[in-house]
Amino acid sequence: MAHRELALDLDQCVVTRGVAVIGPVTLQLEVGEQLALTGPNGAGKSSLLLAIAGLLPVQSGTLSIAGQSIASGADGAEPWQRGIGWMGQERGLWPHLSIEAQCRLVGGKKRKLDSRIAALAEQLAISDRLQRFPAQLSGGEAQRAELLRAVIIPGRLLLLDEPFSAQNQDGRQRMQALLDLLCTEGSSVLMASHEVPEDWASCSIESN
Repeated sequence: MAHRELALDLDQCVVTRGVAVIGPVTLQLEVGEQLALTGPNGAGKSSLLLAIAGLLPVQSGTLSIAGQSIASGADGAEPWQRGIGWMGQERGLWPHLSIEAQCRLVGGKKRKLDSRIAALAEQLAISDRLQRFPAQLSGGEAQRAELLRAVIIPGRLLLLDEPFSAQNQDGRQRMQALLDLLCTEGSSVLMASHEVPEDWASCSIESN
């Protein structure tokens, strides 16, 4: 049997958010795979993504990213140490920076950053918006710009929370095509969504 390379491995993970308890959740995401996390409103899809990203604590169970176990509590890896691209439901673009400046801040001194920003922006139909600030973008443009910032460094685990909510059909198709391409390059995607895109695997989270 061929060895399965896992981008994410959750085993009996329990997450708390206020009085809500999510889990235990067990799932595996292979490298290059796109997995939709489904379930009713309030089931904990967003909370689980936040816990994987390191923004909520995992109370019990085990969490591994790219084969590395992530401890819970004070000993856990900080969010910026987990190699994760994040896109939440609430728009998270920094209001004081242009879209290009935000991509450069995330990309650092990565070689060929200029060409990557240009290529990805063109694919997302926001090439002419790179010098604009978030307040100057439509809702759909801002959402695609946030995806651009999240994926500017390739080969990462991408956590996306309802990433298509502000998109028309063209915008959604552009974003999906980009995610498909990134997964061929070694990225993996876990997305919270009410709808499962065609050809995606899915995992349901039920309300407790």
